[in-house]
Amino acid sequence: MDNKKITVSKILEICKGNLIAGDENLEIDSYSKDTRNINTGDMYLGIKGERVNGNKYIEDAFKNGAIGCITDDEIDKKLIENFKNKVIIKVDNTIKAIQELAKYKRSMYNIPVIAVTGSVRKN
Repeated sequence: MDNKKITVSKILEICKGNLIAGDENLEIDSYSKDTRNINTGDMYLGIKGERVNGNKYIEDAFKNGAIGCITDDEIDKKLIENFKNKVIIKVDNTIKAIQELAKYKRSMYNIPVIAVTGSVRKN
């Protein structure tokens, strides 16, 4: 299956985000939420969890090869200065942004959606 890329400008439109830094014409095709196994060229997704705030690892993501990040946290000006060549997108809510991106990306392919539902003996 062909991996279709999305431009940063399209990501901004889909996620209703603001471009803090970077080139809006850049094409993105892969995403990661884990800086430990991010690939060169991935867009890093800074997600706030119950115990860990992934937004605190944006610099690590950039150092490990991320081409940019999507975050709902405030961006340190020093980070912007140090990584001027990276894409930084600020959104209201990273989880909602990811959901909208997934919905859009899914619409790019003509494949069926299958849902598996059911329950196992609920008490």
